[in-house]
Amino acid sequence: MQLKGKTVYITGGTGGIGSPLVQMLRGVGAVVTAYDIEKEGDLVQSTDKICAYLQDNTPDILINMAGYNDFNFCEDQNLKAIIDLNMMVPVRLSQAVLRGMKRRRSGHIVNIGSMTALIPLPHLTGYVTAKAGLKGFSDSLRRELGGTDIAVTYVVPRAVKTGMNSGVRAEINERTKVTYDDPRIVAKKIFKAIEARKREVRFGFPERIFAFINAICPSIIDQGLKKNRLIGEELLKSTQPMKETFHEKISVPAVRSAS
Repeated sequence: MQLKGKTVYITGGTGGIGSPLVQMLRGVGAVVTAYDIEKEGDLVQSTDKICAYLQDNTPDILINMAGYNDFNFCEDQNLKAIIDLNMMVPVRLSQAVLRGMKRRRSGHIVNIGSMTALIPLPHLTGYVTAKAGLKGFSDSLRRELGGTDIAVTYVVPRAVKTGMNSGVRAEINERTKVTYDDPRIVAKKIFKAIEARKREVRFGFPERIFAFINAICPSIIDQGLKKNRLIGEELLKSTQPMKETFHEKISVPAVRSAS
């Protein structure tokens, strides 16, 4: 698809993958609007405002890239915040552009998922839940839009060398020998997928094989990820006292002052 002159709206456009992707799109003449959290505030809290904007100014291409994860025990995760940003925001923004794209009889929705949706990892329950939900939404919407000229692309990256994979997550990735992809390479593949209006793009040959095995015989992957679980438990327990101290000093007073 010729991208010159196409209008693009992207969330997460200032991040490790988003920034080079925006440069590539602008480089071929696309008119890109990137959500700027510094100027426009929290993305979740701004969802209603963004939906209204997209309904009135429906882009040719919507790219839902913003997200974050929390490597932690399930009971210690803010599941609502994780699911809101990683799933509900892209779902609602996608919904907001549909009427405009249908009137125009063309459009493209690109949702950035994660390989963890296909190979669910321990201690990422919120993130896995959100990305698996986004995968289901993207597949269902693509099939619903069959026969129209509105494309839906679901992108499935594996670990990317960005700020999201830092701290405890970086340490467990190192100890379990996780392969990282360069953000620019990932951005280029997404760019090519947009040009070709692909249905789905998956990264990493071994990860694709493991995803297939997980779908047909998850018990094998259960055993294979036992090491990951044990390393994760060790790391999280070793950082727990630090987290508890930080919570006592910062979080509790904040809650009290808010009330």
